[in-house]
Amino acid sequence: MGFDRDFPMTRRQAKVLVVGLVVMGAFGAALFGGAIPGLKPNYSAPSIVVLEGEHYYISTAFLGMPIFPGNHTAPEEFPFHGVNFTLWETNWYEYTGGLIRGIGAEANHTVYPFVLGYSFALHLNSTVFISPDRIFAVEWLGGLLAGPVVHLLVHV
Repeated sequence: MGFDRDFPMTRRQAKVLVVGLVVMGAFGAALFGGAIPGLKPNYSAPSIVVLEGEHYYISTAFLGMPIFPGNHTAPEEFPFHGVNFTLWETNWYEYTGGLIRGIGAEANHTVYPFVLGYSFALHLNSTVFISPDRIFAVEWLGGLLAGPVVHLLVHV
């Protein structure tokens, strides 16, 4: 007895198909997880950008969206090249488009807080923060349509 009249399949064939899919899935997970030596895919080196004459590695952080009617998120951590970035969103459903707040903690234990976005109340109009020692920077487009995507930059 088959599952479909146009393509009859026995129970044994169905079991073989399921076992084959499970084995292929396990092999794929092991391959891309690095469990099989020598078969882990080669990832390219991080991209480098120039900001105010300095070279920085760049990565993209995707933050979670606040659940309406709440207008903020819990802090999320993004370690990147020796700097631990902690980012969260506030005032997200405001007409100005919300703010990205964060802290950059460097390997030497120096910590710099920052706020990115637009706010009339806070007299804020900033889309890029560069740490005073120029070790890291953070960029966010800001505004109504920017979304929760933040660029993290660490000095080369």
